[in-house]
Amino acid sequence: MQFGISTQIFRKQAVSLDVLESIRKAGYDRIELFCNRPHLDFHNKTLLRDIGRWFRENAMPAPSIHLPFVEHVGPRQKVWISPLDPDKRTREAAMDEIKRSLELADQVGPEYLVLHFGNPGQEFHPVVFDHAYALIRVIRSFSAVRIMVENIPNEISTIERINEFKAVAEVPEIGICYDTGHGHLLNPADGLQHIDTTHIHDNNGIDDEHLWPFEGTMNWPAFIEKLVLANYNGPLVFEARGEDISKGDSVRERLGDLWNAAQDSIEEFRLKHSLIQKPH
Repeated sequence: MQFGISTQIFRKQAVSLDVLESIRKAGYDRIELFCNRPHLDFHNKTLLRDIGRWFRENAMPAPSIHLPFVEHVGPRQKVWISPLDPDKRTREAAMDEIKRSLELADQVGPEYLVLHFGNPGQEFHPVVFDHAYALIRVIRSFSAVRIMVENIPNEISTIERINEFKAVAEVPEIGICYDTGHGHLLNPADGLQHIDTTHIHDNNGIDDEHLWPFEGTMNWPAFIEKLVLANYNGPLVFEARGEDISKGDSVRERLGDLWNAAQDSIEEFRLKHSLIQKPH
């Protein structure tokens, strides 16, 4: 099992080489760069060059990049970066910010990009597929990196809807990033056979708290069971908040133990954790 972590763990700080070094020293070589400003100021070209140089000098594996979806402009103020917004000017402004963030991809050569379709709570309308296709086309014009669409709490970004978009837009190479916290808020973790990567965090089923696994109410043995049955071979990328990165040590161990036990014998694993197999 491969574990990674998003810089969102330090989202109240600005991404710096010291922040990246603290993540590396905590035992993570798989890093996701969380491109929401001011956390990661992708307008700062010097910073982007420094980040690229740090990855090269430390011989780090290619990171992933979470493309921007919101900008915090004050203690309680934020502006959504909404390339699927009904308003054309809002979409164009969002496209400009996403294109600017892709300058980071030139510096670090990412493994993949993570993208949001819409904002939390946004309703589905067939026209959003047109906006989504325009967004994918713009990103591809700047970068050939594979795109992963994340499930978020809205009507556009369920696994079923993302697969529908892939079929309608004829973009089968688009992948899916399954976010456990968002899935826990919406419905059981079904459809995991379609996913390519993950964001791993927990909550109490009401708010998107980004807790460490086992701190909320998510059933982690049931999730691991579904991953194993789906033959998942991608990473588990932590997207917790709170700045105490040392919590990941015990979490990695517990998830690793669950994963190994489920791989050894899924039937014994189900019995031990009281998991009921659904009838076919």
